[in-house]
Amino acid sequence: MKTTIASVFLLFIIFSVTPLSFLFGVANATNEPVLDIDGNEVQTGTPYYVVSPRGNPCPEVVAQRPSGDNGIPVIFSNSDSNDGVVRLSSDINIEFVPLRPKLCQTTTVWKVNDYDHSAGKWWVITDGVKGNPGANTLTSWFRIEKVSDVYYKFKYCPAVCETCPALCNEIGRDFDGEMIRLALSTGNGWPFYFKKVEKSAMEIQQVAHI
Repeated sequence: MKTTIASVFLLFIIFSVTPLSFLFGVANATNEPVLDIDGNEVQTGTPYYVVSPRGNPCPEVVAQRPSGDNGIPVIFSNSDSNDGVVRLSSDINIEFVPLRPKLCQTTTVWKVNDYDHSAGKWWVITDGVKGNPGANTLTSWFRIEKVSDVYYKFKYCPAVCETCPALCNEIGRDFDGEMIRLALSTGNGWPFYFKKVEKSAMEIQQVAHI
């Protein structure tokens, strides 16, 4: 799959002095809330820094940015719309903020793309479906798993359709030409943390259209 369109870049913090055995040695606790870098519960609908954009306002490729600022935020939505807290091992949608301009043909919701035979990868892209958990939205649901006290990783292992065959993989980094993209992995996922944005999603959206 050729990536001729603009890319969305994720910013991850790497700690080379921290052994991977420690980073990935913490067991997950079901229903435990995900915490941001300040130790507060991550809330649905609230912007958090995880990603950085570059280039075209209609990006479709999710990749790691080598370095840079905090970038643009994402918001999370639970499959359980009655719960306003993001929890470990629970199905969530991930969506970039601000939303795409009206001229863009795709959504900002993350999803797992069709298998790329040329690369032998399942890439993470955008244009997913928000809400409506079930067979028709299976590729748009992700999970957050705990790595250490403040570090987390994404995982694709949807449980929104009990009768649907689905993959269950960590999400790691992989090369696609000169880009380092997010893709499903059979190894350990990639660690990162959440940093709450001072502005609301509505305020970010308004600024983007000025």
